[in-house]
Amino acid sequence: MTPVKFLLLICAISVSTTAFSVPKAFVQRHQQTVKAKLSPTKLNMFGEDENAPKSLTRDNEPEEYFSSKMDEMSDGEKLPIALAGLAGISLPFIFGLIFLYASK
Repeated sequence: MTPVKFLLLICAISVSTTAFSVPKAFVQRHQQTVKAKLSPTKLNMFGEDENAPKSLTRDNEPEEYFSSKMDEMSDGEKLPIALAGLAGISLPFIFGLIFLYASK
């Protein structure tokens, strides 16, 4: 028997023995948790529910909506903040590379 065939035989035996050796208690516990997570859905076959919230569209969107201060800034005012974030992420790596090459 060649080493490759022997290795494949050992792999097949180990996979077949471990794949089917799941304890029954684990399977029963898993089935109970799956049943507990499933929630019943309410079906309304005869039209919409009056108490359900209406979906938001452009037509019924309110004129006043939440916006942060960043949303009200122009792109020119946002640029320094974006550059500071980019520098904050990239500068530690650049300093680390400089330190690595300087230590040689």
